[in-house]
Amino acid sequence: MRESVACEVDRVVFDSGLVRIGAFRCHPDDPSFHDSGPARNCCFVFPRTAVEIQHEHEPAFVANPNVVTFYNQGQAYLRNAVSLEGDRCDWFGVEIDVVQELVRAFDPTLDARPDRPFNFTRGWADASTYLAQRRLFEQVVAGFVNDPLMIEESIVDLLEQVVRSAYKTTAITRPSIVGGKQREMVHHIEFVLSRQWGECLSLRDLAGEIGISVYHLCRMFRRATGSTLHQYRQKLRVRWSLESVMESSRSLVDIALDAGFSSHSHYTSSFRQEFAQTPSSLRAGKTRETVRRQRAIF
Repeated sequence: MRESVACEVDRVVFDSGLVRIGAFRCHPDDPSFHDSGPARNCCFVFPRTAVEIQHEHEPAFVANPNVVTFYNQGQAYLRNAVSLEGDRCDWFGVEIDVVQELVRAFDPTLDARPDRPFNFTRGWADASTYLAQRRLFEQVVAGFVNDPLMIEESIVDLLEQVVRSAYKTTAITRPSIVGGKQREMVHHIEFVLSRQWGECLSLRDLAGEIGISVYHLCRMFRRATGSTLHQYRQKLRVRWSLESVMESSRSLVDIALDAGFSSHSHYTSSFRQEFAQTPSSLRAGKTRETVRRQRAIF
């Protein structure tokens, strides 16, 4: 991600010199949307919306709230719109020497490519890590956390978690598990699910998108992603809703319906399954923390 305080498209919200936190918010109509320039530091990124990313000399992939994406320092890449909202993501930059040392613990071949410590473009973001980074981001933006040592340590811990996950989830970090043609089919289905996650799609609808049988689609998608189609879409719906739960006062019923759930109870059950707490308890906890911080100030 490009570091620019002046440009609201890419806003740095914390910078200690060792680590950085940024908010990238770019509409598809923005002149820099397709190419915002090379990454200025090693960073890992948590998308809030869906966008197609293509690293230089690598096949394109769909980045959405189900994944964490990785960029080496100086990484050239392009983006194409998937979501009508464009690219909205939170990024965490870490100095390359820290990244090198951490990645070396998982990958002894790092010394053959010291300038490219991230040997993958994306990995799966598990629910606890996704929620942890969002909480840290919101606390920093709100000014609730301003101790550089605490923030630096939290980001290094997040980096360790996402790197460990990336090396474990070989289905996504090693595309050779599925053939090139199958990978293209899965990419297309991920694109459809990422753009139409709120719609009522059937297996026949999705299979018809790529001209294969329903059975072959289910088997191929699970083999490539480690997830069923329903699980993949359900995670997208719940994680998309997280922003409204944490950052707005909208009713949970409206959030549930907008996220594609048939009822508030269904939404609450899915949210609890993903984040181990209900949306109401998460929102209440955030409110209590805000009140506590305000009282401490005054």
